[in-house]
Amino acid sequence: MGILYGMVARGNVVLAEFSAAQTNGNAIARQVIDKLPQGISDSNLSYSHDHYIFHVKRTDNLTVLCMADDSFGWRIPFAFLEDIHQRFVKTYGRSIHSAAAYAMNDEFSRILSKQMDHYSNDPNADRLNRLKGEMSHPHCIEIQFDSKGRHANTKVQCAGEIASLLLRRL
Repeated sequence: MGILYGMVARGNVVLAEFSAAQTNGNAIARQVIDKLPQGISDSNLSYSHDHYIFHVKRTDNLTVLCMADDSFGWRIPFAFLEDIHQRFVKTYGRSIHSAAAYAMNDEFSRILSKQMDHYSNDPNADRLNRLKGEMSHPHCIEIQFDSKGRHANTKVQCAGEIASLLLRRL
């Protein structure tokens, strides 16, 4: 299922939110926001409720929260939260500090929706798995040297063979 709900708030004031499913996510999210530890300006936290995990990123009194299915893990939701935080700050800048409740909702709920879909459904959204996939493909190149150690020829060859060739040169 992925990420089902997203919210951006300043303190207890919700500035934007979006829900991709009919759940009580917004009500639970407000309870989570109310119970966040005071005096801690930067934190990443996760709270469990039923079959959902509420992931929270708080930076400089700006809180970004998402609700994800409990089987979705934590890496992708926190990547989503970081992305949303950066987009929100870049889009609204200093106006975040004085905006009224839901002042950014009309515009930013569309961004929340789009990014929730991206992080929930696009396999490339998980950068770690994407990099692991790229690393599993053999990158092949061979550099040959002449007897004096100067570059003589380059051709494509498997990575394991390159390592053994380099070791033989030592």
